[in-house]
Amino acid sequence: MFSNKSPKFSRGKTVGHSPEYVYTLHSLTPSRVLSSLSDRSLRVFDTGSGTNIAEILSFANAHKSNISGVSVIDSSTAVTAGEDGLAKVWDFRTNKATSDLNQSTGAPLLSIAYSKLTNTVASGTELVGQDARVVLWDLRHARKPVREYIDSHNDDVTCVAFHPTTPHALLSGATDGLVIRYDSAISDEDDAVMQVVNHGASIHCTGFFGNDIYALSHMETFSIYRPTDKDDEAEEDKPENQPTVFGDVREPWGCEYVVDIGKGYAAVGSNSEQTLSLIPMKGEKVLLENRIDLPGAHGEEVVRCVLVDERNSRVFTGGEDGNISVWQMEGHRSEDDGEWAEVSNDRKKHKKHKERRFRPY
Repeated sequence: MFSNKSPKFSRGKTVGHSPEYVYTLHSLTPSRVLSSLSDRSLRVFDTGSGTNIAEILSFANAHKSNISGVSVIDSSTAVTAGEDGLAKVWDFRTNKATSDLNQSTGAPLLSIAYSKLTNTVASGTELVGQDARVVLWDLRHARKPVREYIDSHNDDVTCVAFHPTTPHALLSGATDGLVIRYDSAISDEDDAVMQVVNHGASIHCTGFFGNDIYALSHMETFSIYRPTDKDDEAEEDKPENQPTVFGDVREPWGCEYVVDIGKGYAAVGSNSEQTLSLIPMKGEKVLLENRIDLPGAHGEEVVRCVLVDERNSRVFTGGEDGNISVWQMEGHRSEDDGEWAEVSNDRKKHKKHKERRFRPY
């Protein structure tokens, strides 16, 4: 993740928005960061290449209710999901929402993802009645969804994720404990479902490690699953297709909660120790000996999101204290641009309170 195996980081500038929570951090450009907050605002920050950070743009009340997810489309465009039932496309050049993506039921949206391979947005809904939906829009014809999968989950769809290099490969995870792999090019839901994984606990996040599937629950249980054919039970039983089950990672990973699983690392936190740590991951190997600690973190408050700028050896963190902090690797000289990786904690956000918790439910 960084050139040094266990680099030390020190805190630079912090910008505060208390009493709001900072939900997400995303890279727009090498010097621009997008954030969503619990006051339903979107904010853009100029970060330069050092430890400075300054707000340059804000959208108040971007949604009528909670912003439940953000996905970057390109350097000037992002899409958001709201519990008001809308997905919105934002253009930061014109400083406004350019499209409202509607869906048939108006159910609250809880998660969102964008695929640049197919120019498609996917979102998961809250359970309303008997339906929890996975909704897809083609941004070239975004007035109504091109797909709505309504039978795969029977509870809130908390996470959706596209494969970064395989078109139409889509995952959804829900509080029913299931992770579903789809071929989103197929309209018939029974045919579109390629694989069903029962993780056994409410899904916090899911995504792809190459072609494998990882799942992290709100109970901090983590596993990696092989891609298999749902109709071939013999294939599922083969030794090489058995999942790697880490179980509850809090004790072995030395944490009280997992913020998320990012590109090449897990971000984990401890409120009692007031520490955030980045644990490098290489395939299925968890490199605990190379963990990176950010001491002090956000005090006793939960860290909601982490954004890593590898080239400039910086880490951005946002928490329930309302702060966004910049952390710089000691002894590093900043560059002009860089590689970014981000994770965000999309746990239940609509209840704003300060009760101590290590899991959301």
